[in-house]
Amino acid sequence: MPTRTYQTGKHLEAFILLIVAREPLHGGAIISRLQTILPSVWTIDDGHVYRVLRNLESTGALSSDWVTESVGAPVRVYHITPLGQERLVDWKEEITLRVQSLQTFLDLWEQSFS
Repeated sequence: MPTRTYQTGKHLEAFILLIVAREPLHGGAIISRLQTILPSVWTIDDGHVYRVLRNLESTGALSSDWVTESVGAPVRVYHITPLGQERLVDWKEEITLRVQSLQTFLDLWEQSFS
């Protein structure tokens, strides 16, 4: 039986905001964190991550600065803004509701099929 994979989809923005709220990072480091914290069955599309980062910056949820390190090319480091903090709170509320709904489904499933 083939292993099923999942796209990060709608909640990618929430994860990016949370990661950047914890520590300002550049895109490659954000992708690395996503790969570390998400289950291995989740597919992380680098291009999608960068599109979400650009969107979050264009809407004011993130800001960025170019940083030149001693080795390598300059990197764009992202920082969360007050608007980004507000969006992160909204995500927390939405995800909490989703978790409650999914738990209801699992409870009903257990009652029906256990």
